Amino acid sequence: MNSTLPLPAHISYSQWKSYTSCPRQWYLARLRAGQELQSWYLPIGSSVHDAIEHRLGGGSERSMETFFYPLVEKQMEVEPDLSKWLAGGPADSPVTHEKALQRAVECYEKAVEYLDELDVWEVEYDASGGLPGLSVPVKAYVDIIGEHKKKGPVIVDWKTGSTKPDNFQLETYAALLSEVGYGQGGNMIGGWQGRYVMLAPGSANTRYVDLSKVDPAEVGAKYQKVREQMEAKIYKTQAGFNCRFCFQSENCLVNKGITKRSVYYDKSTEDGYPF
Repeated sequence: MNSTLPLPAHISYSQWKSYTSCPRQWYLARLRAGQELQSWYLPIGSSVHDAIEHRLGGGSERSMETFFYPLVEKQMEVEPDLSKWLAGGPADSPVTHEKALQRAVECYEKAVEYLDELDVWEVEYDASGGLPGLSVPVKAYVDIIGEHKKKGPVIVDWKTGSTKPDNFQLETYAALLSEVGYGQGGNMIGGWQGRYVMLAPGSANTRYVDLSKVDPAEVGAKYQKVREQMEAKIYKTQAGFNCRFCFQSENCLVNKGITKRSVYYDKSTEDGYPF
């Protein structure tokens, strides 16, 4: 029997996003450790991030294959049948195999172009810390902190997908940096520009986020509201269109009905409030 894990001692933007999208998805992933469906999204995104970090760390030139394929091999240990992996793109031409590698190459090349406009201060910066009114710390790692040649101090997050990002991620980073006094004068919150750099071909180059009015107390309150729902064991399902892209879809009784796998993982009726 797969036992239920304790509530994490911290919260993060990814946890907040997962829970607000579907509390049952968060429950299955975080508390039941449900085995995820494998996807092509992960090796694309992770290989691009790894290649950027390697470049900025002064590493020697390496091909994208050396970042991409080890990640694919690792996922194949979990699910060797690649036809079962989640993939983006049109149904008749999904982004898989060589197309997925090419997507990673294109995203990386676009990131390198953008980096020419930046004086990079930090890479994968650990901004974890507390926020006003929040009972647990926030775990957060910022892709890039630096200064844009024209826009000034900037917080950057790389996006290899085409889905419209949520401003709350960058707002979280700005609030955390403000709380620890990062930057000139001890508080840069009024001077930060937020940028989601959209790397996927065909997407806008950047999405700008105004961080001048971010209030750490308001950010903390949004996290605390979700944390209290987690503590109250509310695991309801937000069933709908997004279920087809959910990594936990095979483990969910609402999505899959009664199967050996869903019955094994989904104990939401016993553990909390599933509806």
